Amino acid sequence: MSEKPIYFNELDMKELEKEKDSIIILPIGISEGHGKHLPVGTDTYQAEYVVEEVAKRLDRRSIIAPILNYGTCKATEHLYGTLSIRFDTLRDIAYDILRSLTDQGFENIVIISGHSGKSHMMALRLAAEDVLEKTDADILLLSGYDFAYELKGDKVSKMDGHGGEIETARIMDIKPNLVREDRPRNEVKHPEFKVIADYGGHWPEGMRGNADEASKEEGEEINEYVIKKIIRVIEDSF
Repeated sequence: MSEKPIYFNELDMKELEKEKDSIIILPIGISEGHGKHLPVGTDTYQAEYVVEEVAKRLDRRSIIAPILNYGTCKATEHLYGTLSIRFDTLRDIAYDILRSLTDQGFENIVIISGHSGKSHMMALRLAAEDVLEKTDADILLLSGYDFAYELKGDKVSKMDGHGGEIETARIMDIKPNLVREDRPRNEVKHPEFKVIADYGGHWPEGMRGNADEASKEEGEEINEYVIKKIIRVIEDSF
């Protein structure tokens, strides 16, 4: 454990050469509409916060790589603030970053994404698989929502989703000054198995859940749960 995280960009070449046994943590963010009550940097803020806390608390030395702050998000590209890149572009960029790391001898890599869209995560997974075919690296791919959504169904609606109670609560903990006071409710249901092309017509607000029920205290509990879960996965894997 360390008092503060170690950042890749703050080290010099000689220092980095000695860090080949360290875990490299690559945060992934995105600018994306999250309803009218949350900032478009919501996924970036979650990734940065979780990665910093994980890096500080891990038993093993870890270094935070520069954030990749773009991704793909088809379902919200109709919203103001969403900056989405193509699936193949994300896959190629992620591959190049991972290969740059492995070519320099960094073979313990954890990717932590603040955005958890299916196509986004698949592009990252395929990039990691391509790298693993050519190297001896160990790579983990995680999103905070692999764990945060485990909390749905008790106090939180099972319908909760993007920009809803859980995500709003997390940002109330991380960036409380950026959460708007007027927090909506929206329990729009995506038809199961139906292929949707017009997300703007089906999901105009880009959020789902009871954001008005979120609280900072709830966000603290959720973030702590996510951080501890991710730490456990990393320490069990390396």
